[in-house]
Amino acid sequence: MNPDRIERLTDKQRQCLRLVYAHKETKEIARILGLSPDGVTQRIKAAMRTLGVDKRRDAALILAEAEDPTTYPRRVYPSGDIASGPEQAMFAASTEGGRQSGSSAEAVREEQAAFWAAPLSRGPALPFSVGEARPDDVGLLIRLAWIAGIAIGIALAFGALVAGIEALTRLVWS
Repeated sequence: MNPDRIERLTDKQRQCLRLVYAHKETKEIARILGLSPDGVTQRIKAAMRTLGVDKRRDAALILAEAEDPTTYPRRVYPSGDIASGPEQAMFAASTEGGRQSGSSAEAVREEQAAFWAAPLSRGPALPFSVGEARPDDVGLLIRLAWIAGIAIGIALAFGALVAGIEALTRLVWS
């Protein structure tokens, strides 16, 4: 690769390509760099034009090979099905209402926060998507309650149908 092309890359384009090389998606890169996803896409496309390649991974590989090889160890593509290990991020105590607590004991690790946060309920949980909720958000007891409710509803509807047909036959044959 021509070193002049690599020298023409801006620092922001290099940052984006380094994160592409680390297998980050556009939205992840945007969040890390504090940019919009469109801004990241434009920087990557400009870098691809500068380097004369058609794929963002190729541009990232060219930059990685041109820079210090110890900075970029050879990576194996991670499977999208396997979740990465939890990061040890900490949440600070809530400052809602203008109060701030000075105790660091109230900070919560990210994996613990899921157990302490109570979801806001707007009524009975439904077994199908409504708004931003997913069908997987309901628990086992709620699923069983819905199954029982649907079965009872079907039984009542069938009973009403049979009673209606019987009433019509009595009316017709009398």
